[in-house]
This record gives sequence, C-alpha cells and structure tokens, in this order.
Amino acid sequence: MTIYKQIKEIIEKYDKIIILRHIVPDGDAYGSQLGLKELIKTNYPNKQVYAFGEEIGYLKHAGTPDVFTNEAIFKDALVIVTDCGNVERIDNQNYDKGAFLLKIDHHPDATPYGDLSWVDVNYTSASEMVGDLAVNNNWEITPVAARVIYHGICTDSGRFLFGGITPRTFEVCARLIETGFDVFEMYKTMYKRSFPVLALQSELIASAKVTDHKVGYIILQYELMKKYNLSYDENGKFSNLLKDLEGIDIWITFSIREDGKWRVEFRSNGIAVNELAVKWGGGGHKMAAGAIINNLDEAMQIVEDANQIIIDNE
Repeated sequence: MTIYKQIKEIIEKYDKIIILRHIVPDGDAYGSQLGLKELIKTNYPNKQVYAFGEEIGYLKHAGTPDVFTNEAIFKDALVIVTDCGNVERIDNQNYDKGAFLLKIDHHPDATPYGDLSWVDVNYTSASEMVGDLAVNNNWEITPVAARVIYHGICTDSGRFLFGGITPRTFEVCARLIETGFDVFEMYKTMYKRSFPVLALQSELIASAKVTDHKVGYIILQYELMKKYNLSYDENGKFSNLLKDLEGIDIWITFSIREDGKWRVEFRSNGIAVNELAVKWGGGGHKMAAGAIINNLDEAMQIVEDANQIIIDNE
C-alpha cells in the first residue's frame, strides 16, 4: 500500500483531526498545515478539522489558524504534524494527547516521532508533499487550498531557486494552478514591501558584517524596529536579505523577539547549516534553517561556529 493510500485511510478513520506545525512558522508551515486542513474539509465535509498555532501577521494573506482553547479538544483526535522535524518545535505541546499521531515532513529525520511517519527529504517542502498527497488520492483541490499550498512550495524553494526541485515539483504546481487561483496576485502579496520596510532593509544591509571566512550576518535590534514601526512577527522577511551578496557562503539573520530572545535564520549557498541550527535548539533544511537563542553573546558564538563549518569544508 502506498503512503498516500495509508494516509487517506487514516484520515477517513477519524471524525476529529487536528493539524499542527512548527513554532515561528514560515510559508511552508502555513502552506502545509492550512492547505491540508482545506483539503480535508473539502473532501470530507463532515469531519471536524482544526489548525492550531501562532498567527504571524506578514503571513495573514496565506490564511488564519484556529484559536486553541484547551487540551481536551485533542481527545480521540487524529493529530497531524507538518513541516516539523523534532517534537520540541511543535507549536502545541499537546500533540501527543490524541488517538493517533501522523508526521508529514521533508526535513532529515533526526528525531523520529509519530505512529506513522512520512518523511521524505526529496521534496522541496511539506507543502509539496501535501499537494502530492492530494494529487495521488484524486482529491478535489479548491483554489483556496491550491493558493496556500503553492505559496508554501514557492517560499520554501526560494521561488524554485534552491536545491531539491524535481519534475514532480512542477507537476504538483501545475495541478494547483489548474484550479484557477490568481498566481499573479499571490506573488504581488508575497513580495510587496512598504517604504519603511525597504528603508529598514537598506540600513540592515549597510550594517551587515562579513567575516574572513565568508560568513555574513545582520542584527535586527529593537531600536531599529521601533524606528520603522516594524512588528515582531515581520522579522521573518529579512532572512534572505544577503543572499545576493558576493563573497559569502553562509549568511545569518539575528532578530529580536517580543520575549527578549533572538530569532536566528541560517542560509547558505550549498554548505549544510541545519546541524548548526540543531546544535542551538532549532532545525531545518540543509541550506535553510532556524533557531531561537537567548542573547547576542550566543549570536557571536554562532558566527564562530559558522566560521568553523566553512573551515571544515575547505
């Protein structure tokens, strides 16, 4: 039996389904979670389907998670976790209180979990996996589902620039586009920036540092956010700010969070950075990963760790 058929049968078995994803969500977390919710609601309209997790303002155009009330809702539920490699980063720690736990993920399976685990690093994104699941099960795909899934694929693949792109990627995307959602509108919404954000980007680029070992990094402090009236949940917009800078192999973005901790975004031009993210309590892909740290002293340690990674790869 194929994994697509297995998952379909599990979904059909449960009347209540709760879909979770990782903390500090990105486009793929939203795309895989909210896309799967829409697919299940469309094809199994009598089921109760919930998607819980932190709402991020700059991703509001992709959809809105449900409001979590209490853990009792997990009783007798099928719990599906998308786009999350390890349990510590699941954005609701009641994930294990359901009747069955299903993992759908494209990150390296460093910490296996779940009663059934579909992990495949050969997909660009968990969103592509969800789209492929729909295609292989001949599910109806609404324009709403197609848009959010396509958005997840697009963001996690860097607009199809990162590694992992296969013919299947475009076959899934073609099927999504066939639903008739407005691709042009989606791209406009994704990449439109206000003047203050563009001005902030200029300051961040001007303040960027590059080490002797080709590690670039920027630090987004509270004072700069206040100057440009930037909300905390918009910090994720700057992770690829240095991607076109010549002469760097790894670039890191450190952004202050509302709780005083720091969001760390790791990116590279081919060197693996996901193990570095795991070392600091995070995770992610080979060339795109993230973590949360306590202070800027730890940030400087991370820069030194990145320097060492490049030295080891020389």
